[in-house]
Amino acid sequence: MKVDAPRDRRKFANEWDEIEYLYDKLLYWLYQRENVGKARPYAERLGSLLPRAAPGGETIFGEECWSLVYESRGDLPNAIEHRKNEVRLIRRLHELARNVRQRDLVLKDYGHEDLSDRLDLLATLYHDAGELEHALSTLRESKRICEAHGIKFDGDDLLREYLEERGKPPGSSGMNRRKAI
Repeated sequence: MKVDAPRDRRKFANEWDEIEYLYDKLLYWLYQRENVGKARPYAERLGSLLPRAAPGGETIFGEECWSLVYESRGDLPNAIEHRKNEVRLIRRLHELARNVRQRDLVLKDYGHEDLSDRLDLLATLYHDAGELEHALSTLRESKRICEAHGIKFDGDDLLREYLEERGKPPGSSGMNRRKAI
C-alpha cells in the first residue's frame, strides 16, 4: 500500500505539535520509503526537541521517538534500549488500567495490538543488531500476546524468515525487513 508523505509544515501550535509532525515525517521516510538519508534531518530535529519535551524516559511516545531517532542514526543499541523501555511502559500502563472502568479508553493508543507491533519492531532491531535469538524470542512473545487476545499476528513472515536464517550457515544473512507502524 502506497502512503503519501505527510504534508510539509513550517508553523506549529506548540512543541508537541512539532514533535508529532517530525514523528510522522520520520516514520514515512524511515519505514515507508526506507530512505535513511531523508529521514535523518527529521530525526535530528526531533532529537533536539525531545530532551525538553520528554525528559527522563517516562513517556511511551517519547521513548518511541527516541528509538526512531537512534535507529535513523544507525545506533541500534540505543534504539533497542528505548524500544524496550517503550514496551516496559506499555506493559505498566496495562497493569495500571487492569481495574479501571474506562480501561478501553486508557488503552486506546496502547492496547495489545500496539504492544505486539512494538515487540515486532524490537525484534527487527535485535535482528539488525545481530541478535537473532533475541529477535526470535521477542517475536514469539508478540505471537503469544496476539493468540491470547484474539489478534492477528503480523509478524508471521518475519518469524518464518528469522527461523530460516537461523538454519543457514554462519555468514549468510536474511533480508533486512521493516514493519511500518
